[in-house]
Order: sequence, then C-alpha cells, then structure tokens
Amino acid sequence: MSRADLSFAYAQSRLQARLGARPAAADWQQLEATRDLGALLQVLRGGPLAHWTARLPARAGLHEIERQLRDEWRHTVAEVADWQPAHWREATLWMRWISYLPALQKLARGGRAPAWMRADPVLGPIVAREPRERIAALAGTPLAPLATGFVVPPDVARGWALHWQSLWPAAPAARAPLVKLLATMRAHRARLAGAPAGATSRDSLQSLERELERILRRNPLSPAATAAYLCLTMLELQRLRGLLAVRSMRDAALVAA
Repeated sequence: MSRADLSFAYAQSRLQARLGARPAAADWQQLEATRDLGALLQVLRGGPLAHWTARLPARAGLHEIERQLRDEWRHTVAEVADWQPAHWREATLWMRWISYLPALQKLARGGRAPAWMRADPVLGPIVAREPRERIAALAGTPLAPLATGFVVPPDVARGWALHWQSLWPAAPAARAPLVKLLATMRAHRARLAGAPAGATSRDSLQSLERELERILRRNPLSPAATAAYLCLTMLELQRLRGLLAVRSMRDAALVAA
C-alpha cells in the first residue's frame, strides 16, 4: 500500500463518484441482449455509458464507431488529468494514447496503412508514404516517445510503458503500486497472446478487473488509484466497443444481402 498523498484528495473524491456510477451486471446483460445497433445506442443513451456514444448516429459504420470511441477516451483521460495534482497530470495525460497502441503496432510492423488510419486526426500525420519514414513522422507529434517501439521487433506497448515510467514519482512508496499495476497489465496481455484460437477472454478480463479494483482500494490518495481507475475505464470501453462492433458489422451484412 502506498503512502496517502493529500494532494490527491480532490481527484479521489471525483474517482469515487465515477466508480459509484459504473454499469452493473444487469446493465451489461441488457446491452448484450439488444441485437440491433440502433436499439443498442438507444439503450446506451439512457444508462451509465451514455457519454461514450452520445454523438454516434444510429447507423454508424465500424470505423466511425471506433474513431468516436478513441475521441471520447482522449476526452475522458483529459478530464481525469484535470483533477490531478500538478505532479501527476502529465503521466495521466500520457494514458490517452492507450487506445491507439494496437494501430501504432501495425504501423510499426510496416506495410501500407488502411484508409481509416490516413483519415484519423491522430494517426494521419504519422502515416508516411513509406514505412521507413514513420519514426521521423512521429517526431513532430505528442507521440514522439513511442519511437522507441518502432524497432525490430516492434513493441509499441513497451515504448509507451517506458515513457510512462519516466513520468512516475521518484519516491519508492509511490512507485511500488504502479509497478504492480504495470506487471498486472503485462501479464494479462501475455495471457491473451498465448490463448488458443477461439478461446474466450472473459475469465481473464474478469480476473484483471478484480486485480485493478484491489490496487485502487489499497492505494487511495495516490497516483496508482488514478491509473487503476483509468485502466478499469479502458476495460469498460473495450467491452462496449465489442458490442457496438458486432452489431455494426451485422447491420452492414444485412444491408449488403
């Protein structure tokens, strides 16, 4: 358990309020039982996840949905960063790029970028004509520290984590729960990568959620509480993304039939 830092008192009160408003199991069950995208969006707008989809049209395409969710994630992280004491604001803001790591990993591997990446406001400036130019393209963006992940073999998530760690507090007591959190996320990533084809990730995600909640409870008034809260929020967003993506693709297939 980290030592309480009273400069996090305001952030802690806001986090607790948000935690109390998280969707319950019954909310997820209702969403999962809703088969049509338009109906799903209607249910969402009356529930605790409304802020993620408020600007989505009823017949949004898959790329439009994902772009909107990435935008909302950045706005959410920026809002949470505003609650933080000055010494933890930059590290919190760095978490807004988590939703871009899978796409950036694809870019780091080389190859032609798809049209949706070229149209994305964050990825567009990075997508150079030739893969070898992408590191140079990163230099003029807030994502410049991720250049360390554009190596052989590419590992953008590791590059992200290295820079995030450079923004942590110096005190060992404050760093220890952050080390635990990062190790927990890496273990989850390794489990998913090693899972057999067709395996469900539900058990692994539930285990990760419980561990993040444990870190948050044991480290109130600390940087780790904010980081754990945002990781929980990202899990929530990924689950929602899956529901929206499946229904968007189903609707597109029906229209094409």
